[in-house]
Amino acid sequence: ILDISGEEKQRLTKQELMKRAVTIGADVPYCVLRGTALAEGRGERLTALPAAPRFYAVLCKPDFDVSTPELFARVRVSELHDRPDTDGMLAALRGGDAVGVASRVGNVFEQVLQEDARIKVSAIERRLLALGADAAAMSGSGPTVFGLFRGEAAARTAYDALARDGARTFLTRFV
Repeated sequence: ILDISGEEKQRLTKQELMKRAVTIGADVPYCVLRGTALAEGRGERLTALPAAPRFYAVLCKPDFDVSTPELFARVRVSELHDRPDTDGMLAALRGGDAVGVASRVGNVFEQVLQEDARIKVSAIERRLLALGADAAAMSGSGPTVFGLFRGEAAARTAYDALARDGARTFLTRFV
């Protein structure tokens, strides 16, 4: 646990706080930085980017867990066939292009999920897209799936539909 007293916290620069945060986990510095960022390395090297276009997000947590270390162990970079278009995503973000951002959403970890998990994640993604999501993908090492919606009404409809099915579902918006 990262224990920083109130007095010490006030003396830390954001960079020092981020350096300490990475000792907890590679993705923790992102929570310190906040906003839109390009993550490199294991996710600990961050570059701030222009704010993403406004989306509403519906998140759905399937009824199983995924072991992050096991998922990383299954990755064979040379076998990944569906890689992210980072340059295209950066251009879309810089241009405030919501359609361009949504069309480039994806997650290479989906390719290395166990078959039963991949089937369940894909089913949630298809459901979100059928309910009007502009994009859907697994978040991080999963198994939570998110759908991006440009309109609040469609996001609420999707949230209600998934929640009625008994799924752990959340609705939020980009800030």
